[in-house]
Amino acid sequence: MSKIIGVDTANIDNISGLGTGGGGGGITPAPVTTDSGVVVCPYNLIPYGPFPTAEASSYTNLINMLKVSDITGVQKLSANWYNYAALKTNGDLYVGGWSLTNSMGLNSTDSNDAGNNGGMFLTLTGVSKVAHHNGGMWAVKTNGTLWWSGNSGQYLNTAGTGASYTNSQYKWTQVGTDTDWVDISSEWNYPYTAIAIKGSSGSQYLYSCGYNQSYGTGLGITGGTTLQFTRVKSDASTDLAESFSEIYISYSSCLAITESGKLFSWGENQYGVLGDGTTTDKPYATQVGTDTDWSKVWVNRYGGFAMKTNGAMYMSTSRSSWRIEPNLNKVFTQIGTDTDYEDLAVFQGGNSYNYLVFAKKNGVWYVSSGQTNDGGSWVGDTAQTATTADSWVSLSSYMQNAPTGTVDYLYPIQSYSAQAEPSLIFALS
Repeated sequence: MSKIIGVDTANIDNISGLGTGGGGGGITPAPVTTDSGVVVCPYNLIPYGPFPTAEASSYTNLINMLKVSDITGVQKLSANWYNYAALKTNGDLYVGGWSLTNSMGLNSTDSNDAGNNGGMFLTLTGVSKVAHHNGGMWAVKTNGTLWWSGNSGQYLNTAGTGASYTNSQYKWTQVGTDTDWVDISSEWNYPYTAIAIKGSSGSQYLYSCGYNQSYGTGLGITGGTTLQFTRVKSDASTDLAESFSEIYISYSSCLAITESGKLFSWGENQYGVLGDGTTTDKPYATQVGTDTDWSKVWVNRYGGFAMKTNGAMYMSTSRSSWRIEPNLNKVFTQIGTDTDYEDLAVFQGGNSYNYLVFAKKNGVWYVSSGQTNDGGSWVGDTAQTATTADSWVSLSSYMQNAPTGTVDYLYPIQSYSAQAEPSLIFALS
C-alpha cells in the first residue's frame, strides 16, 4: 500500500510522499540476485549503518545482494553513517536509514517506519543535486534553491540557515531565499566542511562553510568554524573570481573545475592529492598547471583524480600503495593510455593501504584493489588476490555474484569500523 509522507509543506513547495519498493510496512529480507532496483552487496555493516538491522534480520548469505528498493533511473547515490539516498533522473529523491531518523526529511511516523522496517521513501522532488552532511542531507533544487534536513549545526548557525534553528524538525528547510545555487559537495565525516557553487553562468562562484581545518574552506583559515556560506578566496583579501562547474571535497582536500576547464585545488595535502608537486596544505584555491580541458574530479585523503574531456584519467598522490598509481611526484599524471573513462567511485578504509577504487569505462565498472580481499564478502566465498598494479579487472569477473543488470551507479559505503573493503550499493536498471 502506498503511503503519504506527512512532511510539513509550509516549508516545501513541491514535495510528495509515496513509499516504494518494500519501503515501510515491513519488507521480507532475503538474499536476492536482481537485475534492477537499489541493492546492497554484501550486508556486512551490522550493527552499523546506514541500513536498519531489520533489513538483514534473516539475511545470512553475505555474497548475495539485498534489495532495498525497486526504483530505477537513479543518477546518484549518497550516504553517511546513518542513512542513504538515491536521486533519480526525474528529480525524485528517495531516502532510507537506521538511525537519526529525524534527519531524512520525513515525518516522525514514516522516519521511524523506515528505521524499523527498512526500504526507501520519497522525501523531496525537483532535486538536481544531493550531498550528505554529518547529520542529514543538502539538496539543490532545479529552481536554484538550497535545502537541508537534519542537524546542520556543525556547518551553519541560525544566521547561516536563515531559520531559527539548525537541528532537525522532521522536514526539509530552505537555506535563505536565494535561487542561484548550482551544486554542493560536503565532507559528512570529520572535519565537516561543505563547498558550494552559486551564481549564474559566467559568475558561478565558490562558497564554503563548516570546519576550517587544513584550510578546507579555502578562506586562508585553519582553525575554528565558518558558520555561514562565505565566498572562497584567492588570497587573504580577494574573492576567487573564476566561474566553476564541478566541485569535490574529502577530508578537507578540495578539487574544482572552472566553466572554462581549468583545474583548481586547495586544502589538506599531506599525501600530495592536490597535484601541485608538494605535500604542503594550500590555504587558497589556486590553479593546477595550465591545461583547460578538465571535466570531472574526485578526491580522498590519499589520492586525487581528475578526468579530461577526452575521457583520459589522471591521478596525484605520494602513496606507493595505490595499485593504479602512475607516479610518486605529487602531480596529476595520466593513468595508462585509456580514453574511455566515465566515472570513478573511490573508497578509503582505515588506512592508505586498505582501499578500493572503482572506475566506469565505456559503460562497464572495473575494480583496482591494493589488498587481498577476505572470503565471504562481496567478492565471494573464495578470497581474491590483489589486482596487478596499474590495471583494472571488470567487476563482473572479480565478484562471485555480480549484478545481472546494468549498473547505473555504484557507491562504496564506509562504516564506523575499519574494514578491508566496503559494502557496495548498486543502482541497477
